[in-house]
Amino acid sequence: MQNIKDIGILKSLRIEHVGERICETCNAPVPIYQKDGEEISKCMNCENINLSTRETEGYEPPKRRSLVQRVKAIEYIPDELEDVTFEDYVPKTGSQKQAKQLVLDFLKGDYKALLFQGDPGTGKSHLFRCAARELSKQKINWEENGRIYQVNKTVLFAKVPELMKLIQSTYRNRNGLNENTILKTITNADVLILDEIAGERSKADSVGFETWSGDILYQILDHRQGKANLYNLNYQSAEVKEKYGITHGKRILSRMSSQAKILKVEGPDHRMQGVD
Repeated sequence: MQNIKDIGILKSLRIEHVGERICETCNAPVPIYQKDGEEISKCMNCENINLSTRETEGYEPPKRRSLVQRVKAIEYIPDELEDVTFEDYVPKTGSQKQAKQLVLDFLKGDYKALLFQGDPGTGKSHLFRCAARELSKQKINWEENGRIYQVNKTVLFAKVPELMKLIQSTYRNRNGLNENTILKTITNADVLILDEIAGERSKADSVGFETWSGDILYQILDHRQGKANLYNLNYQSAEVKEKYGITHGKRILSRMSSQAKILKVEGPDHRMQGVD
């Protein structure tokens, strides 16, 4: 409710309070004023939020900075993929062209997750590395201690064989990380890119299944449900079940496929060019 002093000021400026509306962005009540026949109505709540965001743009608060540092400690990008670009990618087949388009659509937010399946050397990792670079430039709002910060997305690119080795190394206390911290960081990353899924080798159990790595992989996939993910699988579904066991393999495949646009990428192995 306006006090008498405020009303007096408005009258002296020939501004009349004529009504109220609900802000379509934040649902807060917003007064409507009229001056010289023109309506004026600004949501001060949204204005304050926008001002706060502008003031904090480019600054990473402590919790966010800690997440970024952990992501960098865990990610693994092979040297051969470090500087690849979309322009370098030369599709030879229809599915390779479709793969590139799907990644570009993912960058626009058209898909929650992508699962590319196919033989090694068909450009899946190349496209995902390009996506990682572009995604890391995208801004999101991050709330910490009651303030909103505009920050870059955290994108965790990990080769599963190297990721499993890193987790195993924590059991021997050879670095400052531990399994729980690694899994929590993977869960909290804005985007997860898993390369060479099922490409790791771990000790088989009594019936021949690699249950340890299967358990870790399942936890990761389960915790990433509903989030932005890119998955690269070089194996057929039957091979995944053979590796982890039918029951566990099905669960892993189910979690990978959930909410994902799936594409079988076919084409020549670019690494084998010139080899007879």
